[in-house]
Amino acid sequence: MCLALQYLIKNNFLEQEDFYLQLDERNEKTETKHFLENYLNTELALGGTTRGKFTVNYFDSSNNKFIQVADVFSNLFYSHLLTGAYNDEIQLLKDNDILKFIFVFPPEY
Repeated sequence: MCLALQYLIKNNFLEQEDFYLQLDERNEKTETKHFLENYLNTELALGGTTRGKFTVNYFDSSNNKFIQVADVFSNLFYSHLLTGAYNDEIQLLKDNDILKFIFVFPPEY
């Protein structure tokens, strides 16, 4: 995640501002809840990649509409990658500027 964020920030896909990440708590252990936030602030903010501060919060997806929307899109795209069965839906998302680009990391050159 850190390398991908670093790439997105350095290539101006993300602004140099504070970052507020909302993640699904399903796989997060209570004792490690602050690890990602501390790591990102140390590696990216203090490392000079961004001037922004990272805040990471974990939510139960049943109570957070943003997590639910991310789940729907990620499952749709994952199914598309596995089966190729959602070409029309993916194209419709692109045509309506809902899906801006597909980020592949590391970038293909």
